Amino acid sequence: MRFKTILLIAALAGMTAACGEKDPQGGDAPEVKLQVTPAEISVLSTAQEVVLTVGADADWGVTPMDPWVKTVPTGGGKGETALKVTVEENKTGDVRQTTLLFKTGSQKIEVPLVQHYKVTRVEVSDPALLAALLKNLDADGDGVLSTKEIEGVTELDLSDAGLTDISELAALFPDLVSLDLSGNDLKTIDIRLLPELKTLNASGNSDLTTIYVWSEFIMPEGFVVPEGVEFVEPEIYTPAGYTLVWRDEFNDPSFEMPDPAEWWYETAEPGWVNNELQTYVAGRTGDIVTADVSGGTLKIRAIKSGNRVYSARVNTRKNWTYGYFEARMKLPKGKGTWPAFWMMPSVWSGWPDGGEIDIMEHVGCVPTEVSSSIHCKSYYHAIGTQKTAARKIATVMDEFHTYALEWTPEYIRTYVDGQQLFYYNPDDYAQGRNADTWPFNKPFEIKLNLAWGGDWGGMYGVDESCLPAVYEIDYVRVFQQ
Repeated sequence: MRFKTILLIAALAGMTAACGEKDPQGGDAPEVKLQVTPAEISVLSTAQEVVLTVGADADWGVTPMDPWVKTVPTGGGKGETALKVTVEENKTGDVRQTTLLFKTGSQKIEVPLVQHYKVTRVEVSDPALLAALLKNLDADGDGVLSTKEIEGVTELDLSDAGLTDISELAALFPDLVSLDLSGNDLKTIDIRLLPELKTLNASGNSDLTTIYVWSEFIMPEGFVVPEGVEFVEPEIYTPAGYTLVWRDEFNDPSFEMPDPAEWWYETAEPGWVNNELQTYVAGRTGDIVTADVSGGTLKIRAIKSGNRVYSARVNTRKNWTYGYFEARMKLPKGKGTWPAFWMMPSVWSGWPDGGEIDIMEHVGCVPTEVSSSIHCKSYYHAIGTQKTAARKIATVMDEFHTYALEWTPEYIRTYVDGQQLFYYNPDDYAQGRNADTWPFNKPFEIKLNLAWGGDWGGMYGVDESCLPAVYEIDYVRVFQQ
């Protein structure tokens, strides 16, 4: 019985020792003090050095919890120590966070560290618009509107912001779907460059008289505008002596693919012409869409699926003899692409005898050059006699440019951005004007296609890493005298 009592007293003593530190004399150990100043760190995206002050009355150590932070020294002793914290440049494009873990005895302190991403300032000249955007989008509260903060924004509430001008808005937010401008002081609103806009609240702008809209505008159901407001479409440039007779602006929201009443597709297997590699489908095959209409443009796509590259070749159902034909377009990137804007006879009579007019051709392996050509029985590429011209334009794959054909009974002339590129008059050549040199006196239809590879597009090989490739057409217009 006495033995069990001794064991119980010993066990209780052990439990007491485990619950609290003891000094060598048997009492409670004094609490170790550790203090770090500042208690948190916030730095910019560039490589940074921050000095902390660590105060302690015993030995301590510090451990950064991520490899992009280093400390010198890695610990210290009693008293105050200057601790240098080195932070590497933040190249991630996002805010990143970590902690520094300090330990001494049983005490731990975590010092949070936040490093911001590189801020690229967005310049907005109108003070009221800038203030409204900062109010809505300044996520990090730094008073700077950055490219990261406006990236991908599709909905914007700028109500009751005292706005009198939103002319900068479209360039900043081209993909806007919803825009609230209610309760401002706007007299005009320009949404011509916002073709995705489905919801617009312009109520409460008592002096609003005009809204500038895209061509062939159909007001979406989500538009709320003051009574009496006039919608004004952009003026279409019409060449002197001509009248607009047909156009497709690709702005009708009821069409997700080219209007079948205006366009038809050619379908073909690889190798059909020019040893090209694509498979032409009628705009869609399964889940693959090679011709779609969205955001105010027609997009013809070359898409790889399995061991095939699919694309589209679309043609106008209407045809014309003579006229001024114009399209605004941005060309695809990549070695192997071969987009074209061209015309062929509506009634097939053989090639090249029937004639071909190439208003614009481009191959991705010669990225900064566009060309125009004609082909007929006397002049065509297979015998090296085709009539052609080319021009260097550095931005054809990054920006929209306007390509046009003026076709009269006397001559064919093409233009890029209003400047002549190519001129053909058979009277200028020894063979003169006859059926072999001028088959261009009958109805032709417009063709838009994106080929892949082939004799010209693939003359330096193809690079499938550029797929899917997109050939984007803003509009096609036809004028006649």
